[in-house]
Formats: sequence, structure tokens, C-alpha cells
Amino acid sequence: MSTILITGGGRGLGRATAEKLARAGHRVLLTARTQPKAEEAVQELRARHPQSQLEPYAVDLASLASIRRFADCLLADGVALDVLFNVAGVMQTNPQRELSADGYELTLAVNALAPFLLTRLLLPALRRSPAARVVNVSSRLHLPGSRGKPVDFDFADANLARDYNPDRAYKNSKLAILWFTFEAQRRLGSDRLTFNAVCPGFVPVTAAASSRKPFERWLLRNVLPFMPFATSVDAASSAFAFMATDPDVGQRGGRFFGEKREIAPSTDSLDAAKAAQFWALASNLTGLEP
Repeated sequence: MSTILITGGGRGLGRATAEKLARAGHRVLLTARTQPKAEEAVQELRARHPQSQLEPYAVDLASLASIRRFADCLLADGVALDVLFNVAGVMQTNPQRELSADGYELTLAVNALAPFLLTRLLLPALRRSPAARVVNVSSRLHLPGSRGKPVDFDFADANLARDYNPDRAYKNSKLAILWFTFEAQRRLGSDRLTFNAVCPGFVPVTAAASSRKPFERWLLRNVLPFMPFATSVDAASSAFAFMATDPDVGQRGGRFFGEKREIAPSTDSLDAAKAAQFWALASNLTGLEP
């Protein structure tokens, strides 16, 4: 069985995925923003599955220092990671730009810079495994023509200081995580380490964030889950478990998946020059060598 690290395991899809993988016998390292939240999730899952191997960890993905402390802890423990699944993410609804602890636009920081830094810091743990994989969560919303403000990643204003919009921030972050995924496969991928991305589909319940208006939360919890275009938490977490365990997914990297099958990303996401440019930008913002 595998050792699998899941970020965002305290709630939502991360927690549901952690439960499926732990129930299947895998050792699951589950992270949440705080230690009490991580421990609460693990205790509840253990109560349902007493034989499960679940370990709680705290990491605030809006803080580069917190990510570094967490990575140092895992590396010091000598963990060999078979799977790093970067599930955690944010979808802002506030029209006012919010910043991370390091002063970066929050959506970019959590959805793209945090997986970038954590993955690179944990490369030694991944390389201890005979066959490791990294899975990053992206979204079809990065595609041109998706609802809301269009994707438009401006490298001169990656933090959206001049033209902030929460839709654009989210879509930009999901394009950026694809650039990271594909560039990581080119730079670091091998027959022992692969990098892929996955879209969970539209899962209304997990989009019912506290930042939304009460009526929006009611719709997301009580109406939209029954629409034909919606994906259930069970279906989405099953697809995530597939990404973590399917042999074919682990053999070839640089791919984008949805509903347990390979799907086409945008032309922009496949631009190797832009991917390399994002790699350089993310390295600079997170304090890593390119």
C-alpha cells in the first residue's frame, strides 16, 4: 500500500478522498490549516474506519513559512511519499483583493504558489519512493469561454493589483497550476516520478464557502447538487482516489484528467514558453532557485 499526502484533508473533497484511500488500506497523511482541524478530521474518519492509517498535520498554505516548516518536519521524519496530492484550494467571492501572509494575491498563493513550493521542497521524500506521483487540482474553468470573467494571466501583474476580479483570479490560478504541472514533468519527470493534473468537475457543496451570500450558499447546498451538470462529492472523490492509485496515471505524466479519463487542457496551458516563465516567477516569489 502507498503513503499518500493530501492537502486540504480537513474538509470537502480532500477529506472525502482521504477517507476513500484510508479505507482502501493506504497510509494517508492529512493536512488542514490548523492542528485541531486536522486532528478532528482524523478522529472522525478513524471512528468510521478503526483500522485506517491516518496522520494529522497542520499547514497554512497561505504562508510560505508554514509550508517550509511542514516540509522540514516530513523530511526530518524520513517519510517516503508515493503520492503528493495537492487538493487544497480557495475560490474567492469577495470583490476586494485579499493577500496571503507573504503579500501575494490569496488565490494565486494558495492554489498555485503553495503546491509549487510544497512539491519542490518534498522532492527528496518523493524520490525515496520507487514510483511516485504528484497530482495537482486544476479546473476546466481555465478554458476560454467558461462562465464569468475570462482567464487572463498577466505576468507583469500576476497578483492582480491593477485589475482584480475573483473569477479571473481563480481561473488564472488554475491555468498557472497546469503550467507548473506540465513544466515539472518536463524538468523533473521520469519513469519514477510523474506529474499530472485533474479537474473535479462542478461540486456545488464544496463551493458553498462562508464568504458567499446566504442565498448563494443555500442554492449550492440544496438546489445545484441536483442539476445534471453537477458532480457529487462521492463521484469527485472517487475520481481523485483513481488519480492517486490508478497504475496508468502513475506511468505517464504531463496530462490533464476529468472523470477518470484524460481531457484536453487549453492551448495556453500547453505553451512551454509561458510554463517556463511561470516556473521562473513562482521560483522568485517562493524564494527557490529556478
